[in-house]
Amino acid sequence: MAQATTYNIGSNREDVLQGFTMVEPEATPMLSMLKKGRAPKASYTEWVVDDLSDPVLTAVEEGSDVTSFANPGVNRARIGNHVQRQDRSWSVSDLEELVEDAAVANQVATAKSKKLIELRRDMASVIGSDQANQAGGGGSGAAKARGMGQWILATAQASNPVPTPFLTPAASINTTAAASFAESDVNGVLESIYSQTGSLDNFKLFAGTSLKKEFSDFSRVGQANGSYRTNEDISTNKITKNVLRYEGDFGTLDIITDLFLAKDGSAASQGMRGYVINPDLVEVAFADGPSHYDLEDEGGGPRGFYKAWYTLRVKNPLGLGKFAATA
Repeated sequence: MAQATTYNIGSNREDVLQGFTMVEPEATPMLSMLKKGRAPKASYTEWVVDDLSDPVLTAVEEGSDVTSFANPGVNRARIGNHVQRQDRSWSVSDLEELVEDAAVANQVATAKSKKLIELRRDMASVIGSDQANQAGGGGSGAAKARGMGQWILATAQASNPVPTPFLTPAASINTTAAASFAESDVNGVLESIYSQTGSLDNFKLFAGTSLKKEFSDFSRVGQANGSYRTNEDISTNKITKNVLRYEGDFGTLDIITDLFLAKDGSAASQGMRGYVINPDLVEVAFADGPSHYDLEDEGGGPRGFYKAWYTLRVKNPLGLGKFAATA
């Protein structure tokens, strides 16, 4: 006689918990925190940049008449960015709506929510990327907005280049690898930005995970045997090594970890990427959306998509900085 066990009884019910668990980053700090600018009125949105002439130390003799005049607008230039479209579509079969699902109570509502999150991740990745500006059309593919990595550049871009006087200075872009990264690298970038703006600004540093750890290591004192000496108040019964704010000689950095920087690069470059942003100089502009569109059910079930037309405006690249190590 066979022994009765759960293994040989075919009528036992399954036990499936309601809902599902997803472990994926959803927060998009730079996309969320950047200012939202005026909606673009054209597929290529432009703005004007200007700078001051160099100081003149030449003295003027008493009684001299003014015989030469300068054009105050001679240094002005226009820079711009293309508007990019991003989509995320979804569909749910007619039968899937009818059957009981252990994961979700409403398939359509869940699909819409998930695709909106994915669209935000897509846009955040474009904004934090090294994507070049592209007009689109004429066989060249879709229009593309210039990413932050291409805005903060010391050499001219291939398409719609920023005029040379307004390119980010090379000293404002640090490429030191993690193994050699030091506090002097940070101060060097801030000093270069200060030499352009003359202002001790409060910046946002959107940083990859490896770069964030480098800032935390600044608070440690290295020892020859590979250990570290730290100063802590032992009455708190905890050790704090999470640096969220760095105050240097030439400005202050509020450090925000961001997982959507340099997503078009290697894992090492993503970890060490960082953008030093003056919030007054950068904004995201939406021509439309993110908006949802329901499509007609033609028999197979409901379907639709999210769409956004957007671009990134960097009002003057001279006032920004970048950390861009590739290893």
